[in-house]
Amino acid sequence: MRKKFYFYHPSPSFLLMLLKPTTLFTMLFLGVFLHAQEVSVKGKVFDADDAPLSFVNVILLKASDSTAITGTSTQEQGIFQLNNVKKGEYLLQATHIGYKTSYQTINLVEDTDIGTIFLSPEAENLEGVTVAYQQPTIEKKGGRLVFQVENTTLSSLSTYEILQRTPGVITTGNRILVKNAKTTVYINDKRVYLEDSELQNLLQNFSGSNIASIEVITNPSAKYDAEGGSVLNIVTSKTISIGYKGSVNGKYTQAVFPKYAFGTDHYYKNDVLNIYAGYTFSPRKEYKRDDSYIHFFDGTTPSNRWETDMRKITRSKAYNFNTIWDFTIDEKNELSFTSNLSFNPNQTIDNKFRTDVFDQNGTIDSAFVSQGDMDIDNVNLAFNASYKRAVGENGASLKAESNYVYFSNEQQQNISTDYYNNTDEFQYNNTFNTDADQKNNIFTAQADYNTPWGDTDVAFGVKYSGIESHSTILFDGTFNPEQSENDDFEYNENIWAVYADMSKSWEKWTLQTGLRGEQTDVRSHSLALGQGNNQGYFELFPTVSLHNTLSDKHQWGINYKRAIARPRYQSLNPFRYYLNEKNYFSGNPYLGPAIENKFTLDYTYNGNYIFEIYYQHFSDELIKLTFQDNEAQAIYNSTYNITESFQYSIDFIHYRSVTPWWFLSTYMSGFFYENSFTAIESGNALQTLNTYGYFGQLYNAFTLSKDRTFTADLYLEYLSSFIAGNYMLKNRFKANIGLKKSLWNKRAELSLNIADVFNSFNVLIDSRYLNQDHGYTAMPESRSITLGFRYKFGNYRLEDNERDIELDEQERLEEEDEI
Repeated sequence: MRKKFYFYHPSPSFLLMLLKPTTLFTMLFLGVFLHAQEVSVKGKVFDADDAPLSFVNVILLKASDSTAITGTSTQEQGIFQLNNVKKGEYLLQATHIGYKTSYQTINLVEDTDIGTIFLSPEAENLEGVTVAYQQPTIEKKGGRLVFQVENTTLSSLSTYEILQRTPGVITTGNRILVKNAKTTVYINDKRVYLEDSELQNLLQNFSGSNIASIEVITNPSAKYDAEGGSVLNIVTSKTISIGYKGSVNGKYTQAVFPKYAFGTDHYYKNDVLNIYAGYTFSPRKEYKRDDSYIHFFDGTTPSNRWETDMRKITRSKAYNFNTIWDFTIDEKNELSFTSNLSFNPNQTIDNKFRTDVFDQNGTIDSAFVSQGDMDIDNVNLAFNASYKRAVGENGASLKAESNYVYFSNEQQQNISTDYYNNTDEFQYNNTFNTDADQKNNIFTAQADYNTPWGDTDVAFGVKYSGIESHSTILFDGTFNPEQSENDDFEYNENIWAVYADMSKSWEKWTLQTGLRGEQTDVRSHSLALGQGNNQGYFELFPTVSLHNTLSDKHQWGINYKRAIARPRYQSLNPFRYYLNEKNYFSGNPYLGPAIENKFTLDYTYNGNYIFEIYYQHFSDELIKLTFQDNEAQAIYNSTYNITESFQYSIDFIHYRSVTPWWFLSTYMSGFFYENSFTAIESGNALQTLNTYGYFGQLYNAFTLSKDRTFTADLYLEYLSSFIAGNYMLKNRFKANIGLKKSLWNKRAELSLNIADVFNSFNVLIDSRYLNQDHGYTAMPESRSITLGFRYKFGNYRLEDNERDIELDEQERLEEEDEI
């Protein structure tokens, strides 16, 4: 008789309950301790070359009917162990992508070590090989967390969607955070030089099928730029076979408005040349609504209240073209050329505002309606060239690399505002136009030398980064906003860096330490201000990581890192960008760098129970703050160096195969955060904001068919309380559901993804202290349904060399958007 399965639809309150810390801990540990501990079985899994294999799925099957009893995955040394197994006769199954499945009969009467299992590689078939989809895995390696996603249920998503499901990663607006702090994104150890919205657009159009893993590096070594404390390194797949493969793909997303994405990828490899070319086209119509309020004060007494309804429609057609040419000159020499070209011409933004003004008794006093139209042309061109040479026979290598990035942004804006009295009769109109242009040129060059020195690995390197930015803005119209005038802004930045890094392993200890020095020279000038901000400073950035393996099940470590955060180019630009004449964003040309110090203590049990305690402190942190001007009755946003901020946190990560068809991973963080800043519209008082908070992620991957061609995933996220600048948000929840079906011997994939199922991600964000009381609920299209299709042709067993150039400096091109 077939077993029947029944499904029910959980309520939002039930799913919220799942993410409470006590409930999650109970779910994770209850099943472990309910089983009586009887016997255990352990062993190792190696390949045919006697090398350990990690992430091999080891499943214990009942000998009588092959029913799955329990399972695990091997660790980095190929070790596995299954505990709490009842005595009896079993079949032990070991499976890994690209290897033949191994079966071994065992009779368990006591704790057993079965020794080493050797897996043989599958024969390669250039006509096409069936690749089984596996479950994502997580591994802790020193100061980094490796989220393995290649050939998993996540592969049908975009790279940005995979990042959103990566343990410890928070996305707010288009900002990407790790442990509540801004992070720097790398792709294949190449830094991304894109601002937040451009980076989001790139990653949304970058297929997850080409991603091998996401590395969350909370304690990056000295070889990484000192800019930014944590690093997200996106690792793409590696080429393993000679031949050609390609694919075409398309996505249809239905939210308030429909959206489309089309793309094609092509790969070719022979003994010398490895080529990749990819193209995407993404026409989008996006909708966003904001409901906001401002409660103005007369001195310390509340006066009138403004309530605004904003509707924003963005139309865009983004074109992305990427190429990679890798040359293997000989056994010791490699050469590579990469280009990423992004064009977003004729983008339009239509903003409509209606603001009702109420007196202190709640009676409507007046109203004004604003229409803001903006046309934007955006170009981003990035080129990379690198050369690598093996030096000698001891594994030493020398690498030289250079990058060039060109960024252009042209925008024209027209803002017209009609004013009405309390009976909604027209009074008068104000209209003005702006014409803004920004162009950036970025050049970097670096050299790195790595060599073994006895039983110690040593690395040295130098890097130069040069940035030139030129911006202009012109105002005209029947009305000129106060303190807004034509301007011409020049910005130049040069950074020289040198580093040394060392890592050593002995007995059960691993030490990695490094020191990086950076000299920064900044020159800027504003024509309207008649002055600039010239800075020159040298800083040292040490990093230390010490880890100890107490036993096969117990590892612990301590980490320390000092880092820097430099102002974004756009945040230094004094220009004003208006939503309406009473609401604007402004740059701050007097910003300086911020310094970060971070200490971490971590402990790992059995490879999949990971605990971490950390403390992070910023001096002069760069934060976006929003202030209401009670006298002028306006609101504005800019970036400031605040006095200080700090946070401490206790984090927990766990993953496991609950059954052979159900994989679960969770990330839980309980934290305290505090910042202090000068309240410039409140008599320059020092204001302190703080909160306790909890952030939880629960990811589930399900295999729904025996041949593993039908899979599903369920992702839940909850954020209890969070401070961003001088804003506070609470109780944000998200649930995503995905389905994927492989067709035609896995030559095609059909996927369906539902984001923010309960439309619960958009919550009120407000700022209340002293004489400040304002807030908004941003409502972009968070809930959507996406249908995707991908077809592979040629030798689709090939894994690719796809990657992107992303430089640090490019990431700082513009300000990030609001939360």
